Amino acid sequence: MWNKVKNILIKSISSLILSVIFININHSTSLAKILTINLEELEFYIPNNVSQEIQDGVYIISCAENSNYVLDVAWNSLDWGGNIQIYNRHGGANQKFYISYEGDGYYKIANVGSALIMDVENGAQVNGTNIRQWEDNGAVAQRWKIIKNSDGTYNFIAQCSEKALDVNGGVFQDGTNIQQWDYNNSIAQRFNLEKTEFLPEEVVSIKKATNYDVALDISNTTSEDGKELQLWEENGSLAQRFEIQRVKENEVRIRTAASGGWLTEKGTKNGSPVVQLGNSSTPVNDANTWEVIWNNGITFKNKESGLYLDVNGNSTENGTKIQVWEKNNDQSAQRFLVNKEHLIKDGWYEISSSLGTTLDLDHAGSDWGVNILTWQKSDQNNQKFNIKYTDSGYLITTMYGLALDVENGSRDNGANVRQWEDNGATCQRWWPELLDGGYVRLKNTNSGKYLNVANGSSELGTNVEQYEENNSKSQMWKLEPTTFVSGWFSMNGAMYCADPVTGQLVKNCTRVDPMMTDPAQFGSLYDFDAEGRATWHLPTVNDLPGGTGPSAPIPQLVGDQRQRTLQLALSRIGCPYKLLEAPTGFVCDGLTAWCITNATGIKFKDTNRLDDQDMSWQHKYIREHNGVKTDISQLKAGDIIFWGDPGRIENHATYGARHISIYYHDGIMIHAADPAHGVCEGRVQDEINAFGDLIDFGSPYIDTSKCEIPN
Repeated sequence: MWNKVKNILIKSISSLILSVIFININHSTSLAKILTINLEELEFYIPNNVSQEIQDGVYIISCAENSNYVLDVAWNSLDWGGNIQIYNRHGGANQKFYISYEGDGYYKIANVGSALIMDVENGAQVNGTNIRQWEDNGAVAQRWKIIKNSDGTYNFIAQCSEKALDVNGGVFQDGTNIQQWDYNNSIAQRFNLEKTEFLPEEVVSIKKATNYDVALDISNTTSEDGKELQLWEENGSLAQRFEIQRVKENEVRIRTAASGGWLTEKGTKNGSPVVQLGNSSTPVNDANTWEVIWNNGITFKNKESGLYLDVNGNSTENGTKIQVWEKNNDQSAQRFLVNKEHLIKDGWYEISSSLGTTLDLDHAGSDWGVNILTWQKSDQNNQKFNIKYTDSGYLITTMYGLALDVENGSRDNGANVRQWEDNGATCQRWWPELLDGGYVRLKNTNSGKYLNVANGSSELGTNVEQYEENNSKSQMWKLEPTTFVSGWFSMNGAMYCADPVTGQLVKNCTRVDPMMTDPAQFGSLYDFDAEGRATWHLPTVNDLPGGTGPSAPIPQLVGDQRQRTLQLALSRIGCPYKLLEAPTGFVCDGLTAWCITNATGIKFKDTNRLDDQDMSWQHKYIREHNGVKTDISQLKAGDIIFWGDPGRIENHATYGARHISIYYHDGIMIHAADPAHGVCEGRVQDEINAFGDLIDFGSPYIDTSKCEIPN
């Protein structure tokens, strides 16, 4: 049996007719006939595979035209509906797919990072339908025929539509969407299959596949040998970071960042705990070796006992014991998501030496060139450093927002480390390396040498330098999360505001928000008193030259993030209620996505169009980044409010939230209300009456609340 598929390339040749001569020759007669063929009607066929040709396993699916681009789940999404696109390969789990044969010539393709299935949206049969990831439901929209071409490339044909997996427009660049289209075997539809490992040797998190809000965790990030593994809400700390070491194909050891030891089963019976044990010198043994197996998520089978890594009682409660247990029927307690992570979560840290001293800014000076040394721990701001990931290495800044810098970019042993203006130089970037006991080494990107206490001295005031690797205590640092003392305070007779994100100290209100770099940006939103201090006020339409509505210009934004958001929302009052019409029309969550994204630089949207519907994603983003509140007396200007069914939101239902708005002031908000009213102001209480429960509200902003200019 053959399946009929039209060639779209041939269809593009309009009304071309060829005449060919068909000559039938036999031993006695030559007969010539004229056969007329209309190429618009010409059809060709794809074989219906009846046996398995692709081995079950993990693959990278790269574009045949440019193999640097591979299929990728956008934004490393773990959610239903996460978009499939192409992106430059980086080897993350969101770029790996487990292909398994389902019979009758069809395959299921699961993303390794999310355990969700490649799916034709809504099982549609039209060209251009989006390809996404979705819960495994056994539908034909999730089954694919994989056809091998003579050049070794592959086509993927959806069972639901008999259309091919297709790179939109044949454009090979980061973020190009994957869709379905009539099969034409063009460059946009040819892919390579590259067999690969489940887990590369890298730093990862290990989350519960059926509830990725919780992760494997070492209690209190303790380095205690024999400490039991537990489940805890995901927080990105070193307690939830693990380093994979490959023993052989699909067999690994799992090293904890908390101690440098290995996840090891302690006992070979059902219910035996899993603990961190040993250090980097501990040899490979069966108790600390795990076989990696795919079962709608990754499962870990201990080599010694044959039992599986298991969440006790399949619970999601903080502190739940992680144990080993025999394979069970549904295995939901034994399935995990393993994804590449940065070793260090962005934030404020005290950086303590194993010599008993702490990294310190000499005299807390704010000038370029002030020296870095060690001192006794004091919990003062001059011993607090902001660590932030960049593609070229971690940027480590002092309380003044100045970077930890190797003087003059030297590559020499003993070169001094100081604070200096962040200029993006590699001598200001550092890579952490995991050591035993919960310590890290900090390697300078420019020189390849390590942050080092001079002469290995524990004396107070010892200079900090760079030095080649020496495996000594002078290069062992422990990162202890801390809280920067921010808000308004006086120092040396001047008023300051500390930005908790960048660490910048702001003197007399010349900078109060990470988005602001020029004091002139304060504009009319700030009033300065005789002492040079400012008062914050809400934007109004008077701050918006050009008025409001669909034809109004986008305002020149001034002020902090909340003020910028409100300026944008105010400027759209009068726009109609329309989907995908920004900036001249909006639905409710399209308005919030457009305002927040343009005001803050945060992409407040999971898909490509900023004015499309994505309400539940926005709620999840706020909940995970800054948390949500329910006491409406705590509403602040610029907060985002959600109405709907709280139970469905908690269960991550797609439409748990039914309405969304931006809080303005005094019980008033701005929202895209409905087709009759468009974008308008409304009262919070009126919307509670109209839409039911006010679920909660929160802030999507980088947390600058403590350094906003006070009312």
